[in-house]
Amino acid sequence: MDLNQRIFKAREDAKMTQAQLAEAVGKTRGAVAQWESGEVRPRHQTLVDIAKATKKPLIWLLHGGEVDTEITAPLAAGLPVIGEVAAGMWRESALIYERHYEPVAAHPDYPPHGQRLYKVSGNSINRIAASGEYLHAVAVDEAGVQPENGDLVIVRRLHHGLAEYTAKTMVWEDGRWLLRPESNDPDWQADIELNGDEDTEIKVTDIVIAKWSPIERRRKVSR
Repeated sequence: MDLNQRIFKAREDAKMTQAQLAEAVGKTRGAVAQWESGEVRPRHQTLVDIAKATKKPLIWLLHGGEVDTEITAPLAAGLPVIGEVAAGMWRESALIYERHYEPVAAHPDYPPHGQRLYKVSGNSINRIAASGEYLHAVAVDEAGVQPENGDLVIVRRLHHGLAEYTAKTMVWEDGRWLLRPESNDPDWQADIELNGDEDTEIKVTDIVIAKWSPIERRRKVSR
């Protein structure tokens, strides 16, 4: 199910008309029609508003999956791995990633349904996490937290409907926010400015609170 279909389903399940959803999120009925047709992708904050208005989990609206298990599954089966981040570059959206769960417990200080894992690809943050390890992240909008200077963050760049992700340390320097790689590799030393333009939206989506590294046993345990 694509994003536009999930928006339509969320509205239908909430028994709302397009006009009612538009009023709830501060947009026009025509805008809702464009979202549902797939002609236009809503900005992230609008998706947050849609999730609240229709009482659907934001993580389902963004990435799909089973609605009924979206909130309870992380407690029962671990945390969802919703995508990969190529720490040294922007990587195409986690929306195409085959989602699964890893046996990682939710952190008790944050809402369980706002926690997820990203698999690291590449070595641009190898001072913190190696390629193949997992970043335990908390969704900014769902958990109600705000990133601070020095946080390792997941950043999304949305350009003409294509969402791409990366992981960097966010730093405040010379009056501007920068995204800084944490790498020993000389190829990944340049900062990225945390800004966008009319065609590009750049947003911190998650704060990383831990990392997890699985170890494969040579001998598997029978179940």
